[in-house]
Amino acid sequence: MTSDADIWRAARDLIADHGARHAEVHAAARVDEMFSSGNFVGHLLWRRILKAVRGLNAQSSSRPAANGRR
Repeated sequence: MTSDADIWRAARDLIADHGARHAEVHAAARVDEMFSSGNFVGHLLWRRILKAVRGLNAQSSSRPAANGRR
């Protein structure tokens, strides 16, 4: 089983590599790909990563920008 720390690390890396919006799209595509191919372990893993990406994106969008603007 993949640890929660590994999931959050993967989500942060995905956002760093692809940007916030594209990381979510990328993860969602992997979820669909794994399901379609019958890889249910991979499907569940990518669902966890997608949920973490969404959580990180929600946190960052609710924080004010460094210059005081959103």
